Amino acid sequence: MEPEMIGNPIELIREQLGHEYAELLVEITRTATLLGFGIFIVGGTVRDLILKRDLKDIDLSVTGDAILLVDEVSKSLDVDIVRYRKFRTATIKTGRIEIDVVSARSEVYPNSGALPEVKLGDIHDDLKRRDFTINAMAISINEPYHLVDSEDGRSDLNAGTVRVLHNRSFTDDPTRLFRMFRYASRFDFDIDENTYIAAKSAISKQCLATISKERLTNEVLLMLEEPHVDNAFRYFIEFDVLGLPVSGNEKISIEHTNLEFKWIALLSMYSEDCYEQFCSMFSLDRKNTNMIKDYIDLCSLIKTNDLQAVDRTNISATYFLLKQVPRPVMDAYVACHPNQLNVNMLMDYMMYTDQVKINLDPIGLINLGVDRHHISDVMDILMIGALTGKIASRSDEEKAVVQYVNEHKI
Repeated sequence: MEPEMIGNPIELIREQLGHEYAELLVEITRTATLLGFGIFIVGGTVRDLILKRDLKDIDLSVTGDAILLVDEVSKSLDVDIVRYRKFRTATIKTGRIEIDVVSARSEVYPNSGALPEVKLGDIHDDLKRRDFTINAMAISINEPYHLVDSEDGRSDLNAGTVRVLHNRSFTDDPTRLFRMFRYASRFDFDIDENTYIAAKSAISKQCLATISKERLTNEVLLMLEEPHVDNAFRYFIEFDVLGLPVSGNEKISIEHTNLEFKWIALLSMYSEDCYEQFCSMFSLDRKNTNMIKDYIDLCSLIKTNDLQAVDRTNISATYFLLKQVPRPVMDAYVACHPNQLNVNMLMDYMMYTDQVKINLDPIGLINLGVDRHHISDVMDILMIGALTGKIASRSDEEKAVVQYVNEHKI
């Protein structure tokens, strides 16, 4: 089959990213030609150029030594380059995006989840090692320009299909499961039937047990950054990735951009009885860990203390129950438990507390004679007074504080 001829890909990149990046590619191509190397735009860059989507990075494959190529490029251009000599790859750092340069190679996985053993090869070898057909295309940027599509990725791209290149793909590299969820949700593509079966089979054989907690966490973080993360979540549940019982909250609409909220949204899709087990599967930073812990504590509080209808006559009990719960955690609970009676009560409580503003701060309390060990107790009194309507101004607050100080002789 004759290769598909297309226009100069550098000009396509010039149109999208500007003159600076186009000229950088011109210099890389010139250097590759002098070295006798073929050079191709590959992978997700080709996919996004065909789909006319914004480029997040530029992927290049060279039929030769990528390290030698970037070394030569660095002699003529002042660029920041990170080299990965073991895999014969390099990353050229630029202001907005990165340019990844790899030596065209074949890969063999010694066992499931391991890093591959690599051997230099041609562009066809390089495409065969990739994850999905839609990412297994290349465009020559040495003239004549043509599309290399030995895996029929263009057809799958036109059909809106995510397809692996072979049935052992997920066993070789289980992180491809998460990439499949991301691509299917990002592009609103269907998952090919045989790919679906291969993924289910790999999961049932515990393929994810072969990757580290850190790699699993990183893949989920990338999934959380997707614009249609709720669709990716549904695949996460549908494929039973974690093997945990679900809660029935799989249809949560995730509109927040806050990363901590997204972790809680994913957590809430599972049964509360396995929250601790869920957390043990990931390597989370302190901020995420603390917010998830607060969320679990709130779930336990609500489960063991049914919230009553909130009004000014009984709000003090709810206040003392919930006062230590951060507001973002309550917001997350409301979003993750739609149409539950307790959620309505919690929303009423948040409405009342949102309307309250205490004018006196700790310094003001100390100036009125409150010992610093009593500040928390006095703030509680002021909050309850404001919530029940007994305190309505700064003057009322000061009178209440003075009364407290006199009664407690502090």
